[in-house]
Amino acid sequence: MDKQLWELVDDISLIDGADTHLFGSIVCLTGHHVAGLNKLELVDGQQRLTTISILLQCIQDRLVKEGEASEAQDIGRLLTAKALGGNPVRKIALDSLDSSEFEQLANGGTVERPQNHHLCSAFTIFRKWVNEQQLPRLGTFLYRLKNQAIIIRLDVNEAKDAFKLFEIINNRGLRLSPTDIIKNFLLGNAARFSADALALARTKWAELIKSLDGVNFETFFRQFLCAHLRRRITVSFVIANFKKIFMQQVIEATQLPERHWYLDEEESGEGIDDEAEDSGDSIDEPEAEVDVTRMSFATFMDQLVASARIFGEIVRGSTGNARSDRHLRNLRMIAAMQTYGFLMHLRVGECNDSDFHRILQLTEAFLLRRHVCRERSNENETAFARLCGVDCTNPLPEVTETYRQYSPPDERFREDFATTSFSTGLVERARYCLEQFEMNRQGDQVELLVGGGDLVHVEHIIPQKIKTKKAKEQFGDWTSYLGPNSEVRHPKYVSRIGNLSLFSGTLNIGASNNPYERKKPAYLRSAIKITNTLPAEYPQFRFDEVERRSEEFAKLAVTLWPIP
Repeated sequence: MDKQLWELVDDISLIDGADTHLFGSIVCLTGHHVAGLNKLELVDGQQRLTTISILLQCIQDRLVKEGEASEAQDIGRLLTAKALGGNPVRKIALDSLDSSEFEQLANGGTVERPQNHHLCSAFTIFRKWVNEQQLPRLGTFLYRLKNQAIIIRLDVNEAKDAFKLFEIINNRGLRLSPTDIIKNFLLGNAARFSADALALARTKWAELIKSLDGVNFETFFRQFLCAHLRRRITVSFVIANFKKIFMQQVIEATQLPERHWYLDEEESGEGIDDEAEDSGDSIDEPEAEVDVTRMSFATFMDQLVASARIFGEIVRGSTGNARSDRHLRNLRMIAAMQTYGFLMHLRVGECNDSDFHRILQLTEAFLLRRHVCRERSNENETAFARLCGVDCTNPLPEVTETYRQYSPPDERFREDFATTSFSTGLVERARYCLEQFEMNRQGDQVELLVGGGDLVHVEHIIPQKIKTKKAKEQFGDWTSYLGPNSEVRHPKYVSRIGNLSLFSGTLNIGASNNPYERKKPAYLRSAIKITNTLPAEYPQFRFDEVERRSEEFAKLAVTLWPIP
């Protein structure tokens, strides 16, 4: 979101000479015009116009402070409308979920516990940028925004025509996200059902947006479909499959003349994915038979919103159950997005807390094993999608059997764990493993949770860089300490689990011929046992010690993350 805000500022700032910048088109549902003010409903373009109005509001606030009354009034006429004899009202009226927060922020206030963090972020970013600009430069920017930025407005009188126009624009090559297209599809068909259905759809969509705050919408819809169809759905087929299940399930849709277009379309739902294909045996089972349950449009929307709420809780680790949330945090550290559709299915199906907690434990071990042994991620998705057919009231037997069947064997897991490189992109997975090793060391203090990245960092005992002049000044002369061929051998060992630990604070090594010796006092002061025992367990620390420590951790890993 922040990136898009800065792109807007850059797009306007970089307009050259008499050039123009096209923001694209908006689709408005106008209704019948009457005297006075007429409300328009934006079918497409809400985010763009809201963002521009926030930017204009921030500029107006700055101009008022600077005493530029005339220019401030001009912006006021862009932001408000007034009927003859009436009071000014804002031209942009957000839905009820955001309207009060928008009004507070637009009037210069703050919101202590915002429901819409993106709204607050937009005001914060734009206010800061506007206040940092010199007035002449701000005046140039404002001129370009008012006179050289163009939006094409398309007006339609009926809701069903407005949503149809939106789809036509998309089919003509306008790049829209799957979420935009799904929203239009739902609201467009609701408009064809009845005015009440359209009102319901708008309300439910607002609830869905709120439930998924901070969560990737496209990921939700893909996982929703994986859970619903019990098979892996790639990004390319999200829209087609969503439309298909809508037409299959929603009773009101049976009367739509083009319904067969969606039902007769031949596609497997599994196409070329963004991921590269890895080597390894495939999880190859017959495609699951999925019962088609007919339901009203209202029930369909209720189920969609309920799934979104639970999905958001799973991704954020905010289910309200402390034990489950702990394990959801662990899964996030492992990088377990493939599991979320399956976990959503369990919670929607009212899986009890005890079974859900046990499945989370089993899933940590199962996924860590498959990740470490470099099993194909698309096979993970296939396995979890098919598990969405389990009985949520008694899921453990089938889940346990599936995990047992597809878990890499102990010997392979032990060997791969000892040699895996936990590079920069996998540092959170390494942190998770180190935390579990530490909790195992703590014995009875099972509730200890090592602090997050802001308090405790993943420490490379042998530093990530050793040969540059700056590295030697900061970390010591590791090149000499490690011995012959150290620069060649270093990349092979530096990111192995045996070279990693957890540490809070900073280390000031400075130039030293034995930099590990200079680290020992800080390690001894650490409250983290896998760190404060390093000096005693490893009086010296070179590549042989990395191998030995990695193998010791690997043996423990087989015990901590067993096959069910």
